[in-house]
Amino acid sequence: MIKTAIVEDQSRYRDLLRLILTGADDIQILFEREHCRNILDDVVKDMPDVLIMDIDLPGKSGIDAVIELKEVFPEIRILMLTVFEEDEKIFAAIKAGANGYLLKKDPPQKILDAIKELNEGKASMNGLIAKKVMEYFHKKKAAPNVDEFNLTKREHEILELLIQGLSYKEIAAKCFISPETMNSHIKNIYQKLNVHSRAQINARFGNKQG
Repeated sequence: MIKTAIVEDQSRYRDLLRLILTGADDIQILFEREHCRNILDDVVKDMPDVLIMDIDLPGKSGIDAVIELKEVFPEIRILMLTVFEEDEKIFAAIKAGANGYLLKKDPPQKILDAIKELNEGKASMNGLIAKKVMEYFHKKKAAPNVDEFNLTKREHEILELLIQGLSYKEIAAKCFISPETMNSHIKNIYQKLNVHSRAQINARFGNKQG
């Protein structure tokens, strides 16, 4: 049996969740709460395998509760079940340690599947939420911060001028360096950034320069 708990302040939706969960043969509801003010005490008394948590709760937000719980019980699996689709809420919940994120409009079977997936150590997300998370990390990967590559002050200056579209000759003149020195800097920049052309520099780092 998957021991489950519910923290949801809307009584009608809490009733619906109870109906969904009690209809499953392998899920047991340990407790239900309207708020998470005493969530640590509740979990200590009855440790659930999966805790279903709303975000907008009275007194203390579900995200704050996740942070508290994960500090004391890092092994607990938490499923955020909410109406919020905003990036800020999604990433705050995931950063806090939530293992899954569904929307209240998701079908009952999706909720049951998510509980089982979390209990198996997997993550579970609504399709829209998963897409937003993937886009977020793809953007981070596609546009890394040049500060992470240990460029010298001069190399950073030349890189910015490259991105602005100046020619090698113009950059050398602007930086008061010889073409030979300029070529040496370019070679070092390419090696440190692991690129082979100006086009690659613009593709990976252009939107990071202001």
